[in-house]
Amino acid sequence: MKHLGVGIIGLKHQHPRWYYPLWKYLPEYKLVAIADEDEKFLQAENELFKLDAYSDYRQLLERDDIDVVIIWQPHSQMPRTLEDAAKAGKHAIVEKPCGADVAGVRKIVRVAQQHPSLKISSPYCWRDHAVSIRIKQVISQGLIGEVTAFNARLNAGGAHRYVRDNALWMLRASEGGGPMWNLGVHWLDYIRWVSGGEFVSGSGVFTPSKGEPARDIEDNAQGIWALSSGQSASIDVSYSITPSYPGARDIYFSARGTAGSLAWEPAWTGVEDELLLVNEKNDPKCQRIRIVSEQADGYGQQMGRDWLRQFAQCIFNDTPPAVTPDDMLRAVEAAQMAIDNPLRASWQTT
Repeated sequence: MKHLGVGIIGLKHQHPRWYYPLWKYLPEYKLVAIADEDEKFLQAENELFKLDAYSDYRQLLERDDIDVVIIWQPHSQMPRTLEDAAKAGKHAIVEKPCGADVAGVRKIVRVAQQHPSLKISSPYCWRDHAVSIRIKQVISQGLIGEVTAFNARLNAGGAHRYVRDNALWMLRASEGGGPMWNLGVHWLDYIRWVSGGEFVSGSGVFTPSKGEPARDIEDNAQGIWALSSGQSASIDVSYSITPSYPGARDIYFSARGTAGSLAWEPAWTGVEDELLLVNEKNDPKCQRIRIVSEQADGYGQQMGRDWLRQFAQCIFNDTPPAVTPDDMLRAVEAAQMAIDNPLRASWQTT
């Protein structure tokens, strides 16, 4: 089977190790090389990867046997590295949110426009979950009527995990490390994908970090947006889940419509999910639909594997990626709406 040679750029991120088990399911890819500017850390990490290693990623880009690069650098470095990769003729996966600010992601869009033959995408893999496919069908078929509101949560473990995983840069607001920018984009992309609408306005509430490690990002963020398609959307994202919380994640998605509603609490550490579907016109009106995903090790399990497989197919078949650079931009623009329009609480004004 034809495969794509893969180069990984940036190792001081959680995901290179989290993704590593997925590659065994993907004969479409072959890991070839890794790069990180910290040579001592690079050599230590290569005890796992056992690949050709470079402290200068530009040497990696010179290799003819690398077709795709995955960029897992600090957010501020991503746009420049993507530009270098495109000039070298490499397809690219850029980890969300793809930049430390909107300007950086706009640069990625411009680079993609300048290199239309290259596939550039970001792994917003929640779209590929088996439950998400069902949710998309339910909404598009009008089974809960006209959707009026979306609500979602993505609350993850404390900021200490970035110390543990050698990603100290994530603790800086200048790197876009806060949960609204780093986590909120997952659900913002998802809501836009499900609704078919665009975010037109938004506001947010942000609570400051407490305790160690020292950081200048928020711990908790809530936002609310209006969509061009007529719905409201709200999300709750944070780094404030304590270690004993099941699966170390609090994840939730719901949609309310004129004829019913749906709700889902993703099984982050399992493969069995339940979608609650209420349709006032059906009998029974309330259904709990069991959906089982295939078992897969690694980040996102089946949905992570399937997203990577789809990206390979878009290269082989020369079709647009499911997540385009414009999609990448719209997600961060929505996050920035909330950041630029904070709602102030009484404890912020005293």
